[in-house]
Amino acid sequence: MRNLADLEPIAKIGRYDVIGRLASGGMAEIFLARESGPHTVHRHVVIKRILPHMTDDERMVEMFVHEAKLCMNLSHPHICPIYEFGDDDGRFFLAMEWVRGVSVRELIDRAGGPLPVPFVAQVFADVAGALHHAHTCVDASGKPLAIVHRDVNPENVMVGFDGVTKLLDFGVAAAATERKHKTEAGNLKGKFAYISPEQYQGLALDGRSDVFSLGVSMFEALTGTNIYSRASEYETVAAIVLDPEVPSARELVPELSDDLDRILARALAKERDERYPSADALQADLDAFNARAGYRLRPSDVAAELRRLVPDLVDADPPLDRRPPTLRRKASEPDEDEVEDHRANGSAELRAMALAVEADEDTEELLGKRGRGGRLLVWLSVLVILASLAVVGWVVTRPRAPTEPATPSAPRP
Repeated sequence: MRNLADLEPIAKIGRYDVIGRLASGGMAEIFLARESGPHTVHRHVVIKRILPHMTDDERMVEMFVHEAKLCMNLSHPHICPIYEFGDDDGRFFLAMEWVRGVSVRELIDRAGGPLPVPFVAQVFADVAGALHHAHTCVDASGKPLAIVHRDVNPENVMVGFDGVTKLLDFGVAAAATERKHKTEAGNLKGKFAYISPEQYQGLALDGRSDVFSLGVSMFEALTGTNIYSRASEYETVAAIVLDPEVPSARELVPELSDDLDRILARALAKERDERYPSADALQADLDAFNARAGYRLRPSDVAAELRRLVPDLVDADPPLDRRPPTLRRKASEPDEDEVEDHRANGSAELRAMALAVEADEDTEELLGKRGRGGRLLVWLSVLVILASLAVVGWVVTRPRAPTEPATPSAPRP
């Protein structure tokens, strides 16, 4: 693995030296950056910065600021911490811990089936503890915030190569003070197959909604199967809201213990009054299960399991895009990378722009790769179109000869 300290920065965001782009989403782009101090002291951080064409979208900016406000109140060993919320030439950014690791989503996909029970039980006990902290945290004045994450899924659970699990992305979380407004506005958040029944029903949410989502994620990690994922979004919602039965994990993986199956069933109860009353209660049951089974793993044990499961990722360089970050643009001029990202995420808003970019790429290929004959064909096509427009314009605007007035008919007797 290369020494990241040797990489020259490609840009600067605030006081951070950017060394590469890690990812780009629908609202923000993610960079790996370096924070430097005196005497060559430095650490690597992740910068989440709002996309250039989103800076004029008040709703998107409000969501970004909202995430910063909530996350600044969270301090837990299994929640990815925010170091700074800043403004870089009119574009907000968050500086946060770089969790060098792998998501549970990628681990499930790589395994193609169930993950080891001790590993899953420990990872999700840690996440339950992180959720309990969010659900019970208070602001600077001591007022309970009662934050609900609303997007708990395997993609947002990161297991560090150091064996420490982190819960990520509170971007769509809601605090008690704003939850009523969010629900009434119909802002459905989260990925369809992980959303609780009460969230689909538009009810006021509490921490038990996240417990359900965590149960779906844990079920998938233990069985390799998402219990509610269907061929269409409609069928997925129907399975969560209308089907009263909670599937048994042991039907898919018979070797799972009755204790673990019972824990999953309670976390997945459709009626929230039958669910765990808190994420803390779920963590207590998982900790007790781990103790009885002798599964209590230390971070070093989790790290060793990762090295066994994904040895190639543990020793790999982070996937860095070393192109300079995009400059601020007008809303009508998105960057090609942003258009590609929206195209991949199914954004109807930018599909026309994506097609325009593809058309430009096709034209460049025609002009650049097909030689003189290709260029001639393109220019002939352009000339034919222009000639056609000229003919149409002439027909419409040409002077016309005056017409003879019609002879009035004789009045009928």
